[in-house]
Amino acid sequence: MKNQIKQEDIKDKNRRKFITVMLIGGGAFLVEKVLNPLFSRFLNDSPAKTSLLNKTGFEGFQVVENKKCLSVYDSSGEEILQIDKEA
Repeated sequence: MKNQIKQEDIKDKNRRKFITVMLIGGGAFLVEKVLNPLFSRFLNDSPAKTSLLNKTGFEGFQVVENKKCLSVYDSSGEEILQIDKEA
């Protein structure tokens, strides 16, 4: 009889640990889902990201296409990329 009581106590402890871990994990997941949009609003307005977005452009590049390849040249006229059409 004592052996059965000890096994039931162990099962109850394991169940409690499992339920505790599941509740903590579920709570952390929900908090992340709720707080992530709030943090992303603050992080997207950083000056480094906005200045980087303003500087991107293809004004200095020239794209030339012929029968064999597609070439991209920089503002100095040097070829920086060549893509062959034949595979």
